[in-house]
Amino acid sequence: MSRVLIVEDEQIIAEDLAVRVGAMGHEVVGFAISGREAITLAGEKKPHLILMDIRLEGGMTGIEAAALIREQTKPAVVFVTAYPGALLRDVPHLADREICVNKPWSKAQLEIAINKALARQFNSTS
Repeated sequence: MSRVLIVEDEQIIAEDLAVRVGAMGHEVVGFAISGREAITLAGEKKPHLILMDIRLEGGMTGIEAAALIREQTKPAVVFVTAYPGALLRDVPHLADREICVNKPWSKAQLEIAINKALARQFNSTS
């Protein structure tokens, strides 16, 4: 079972993600709505995976928060966004290495993205 942090500023979407992630057998260890909150929770909860929206409350994007979190705890990150072009525009050198699920997503898309991110994470740490 993997520990998952959900970073999403829309509560209904965060709750839906939590239900789906739980049904896949993972444990949701927390929710954040801003980049700063995500950084704090990631440091405290040490998730294996973060489901990260790109547009968050506060001044920090999910892309910026993910970069700072990865310096601390090195979790896998799946960007969950209605704005996939933002990933290509803001970090084109990373876009081919990032895993992104577009809103709205299907159960299969989310499951594939999570499994791919966790497998990549496991392979990079072993």
